[in-house]
Amino acid sequence: MRPPRNKLLSVVYRLMFAGVFIFLLLWLGYGIYIYELRSQRPIVSAKEFEPVLSESKNQNFELIANDKTIKLKNKEVGEMLEEYIRFWTGKKDVRVSTDKVEDYLISIAPNINREPVNARFTFLNNRAEIFLAHSPGRRLNIDKSAAAIVDGLIENKNPISLIVDEIEPEITLEKINSLGIDTLLATGTSDFAGSSAGRLLNIKIASAKYNGLILKPGEEFSFNNVLGEVEATGGYAAEKVIKSGKLVYEYGGGICQVSTTLFRAAIAAGFPILERRPHAFPVQYYNPQGFDATIYPGVTDLRFKNDTGGYVIMQSAISGTKISFEIYGGKNNRIVQVSMPVLYDQASDGSMKAYFTRAISYADGTKKEERFNSIYRSPLLYPLEKNPLE
Repeated sequence: MRPPRNKLLSVVYRLMFAGVFIFLLLWLGYGIYIYELRSQRPIVSAKEFEPVLSESKNQNFELIANDKTIKLKNKEVGEMLEEYIRFWTGKKDVRVSTDKVEDYLISIAPNINREPVNARFTFLNNRAEIFLAHSPGRRLNIDKSAAAIVDGLIENKNPISLIVDEIEPEITLEKINSLGIDTLLATGTSDFAGSSAGRLLNIKIASAKYNGLILKPGEEFSFNNVLGEVEATGGYAAEKVIKSGKLVYEYGGGICQVSTTLFRAAIAAGFPILERRPHAFPVQYYNPQGFDATIYPGVTDLRFKNDTGGYVIMQSAISGTKISFEIYGGKNNRIVQVSMPVLYDQASDGSMKAYFTRAISYADGTKKEERFNSIYRSPLLYPLEKNPLE
């Protein structure tokens, strides 16, 4: 006699439910196991490696990063280990924390990292010739170096080699002559006759920072970013400056001669001027008045943009008492017309106003006209303080 159909279905459903329940339990257990392995960064179980890690904790390690050797002290090793409770057994264990290792690597990275240096060039006979070779940069690979340290601590391997990636510069000798730089776009000049020996030295040091500098298409140029710190360690001479009624020495007198000359070249090239400020009062070195650009790091900058659509090279030169900047690039068929500065509202105390105009005709037929204004106060208003970079 066969059992009732409903009873058979009931048994089948119970068996199916039990099977699904068992499957879910197994899947849950497996998921918890995987979670234990992966939820923390990293989960490196030290259960079987505890004796080795204990030994690692009591010694110093050497970390090798290319030509640099860094001491990883045993105290720092100890800070990279952490206790935790294992999920299944409920027992205490020890593991290496990648988070802590990575924090340590981030702290030492500035001592290892180095920015790439682009090659610098002079421009002769329609070709660029190198005068400063390029230099690759380097950057500590945090993820791979962290893994190397974790393995080194577990295996008690000393020294430990860190992973450092090489960064190629954008401009190398191999690339430069393929950039289409074959035309003198603009020139700017100024005369520093009457400058002291220290001022002349500062002009030479500062102008060399911009000699051979390459701007990419669309790149914005900042005079202060290239200039960097103006200190005795950079070779700059100190010049006398009146401050608070006293004569004091400030480094970098004459650097504004460089910014003024480069401003004149940028104007002649038709570059958009993003930031420019005239001096507070007329300065003889920057004649004709109205055509100058003062700079002071943290206060005012000279900024412009390379809008030629191609690469450009700046080249500086000093001859006698004159400094010049030449800007080379590709032919862009723009026509730039710059008027001589017009001086007006000149007063007996030396104050005055000035302006010049610039008209640009672009290859696509569009035109742009601009007026650059300068207001100079009387030098008599500044007997106690002046820009030391003048």
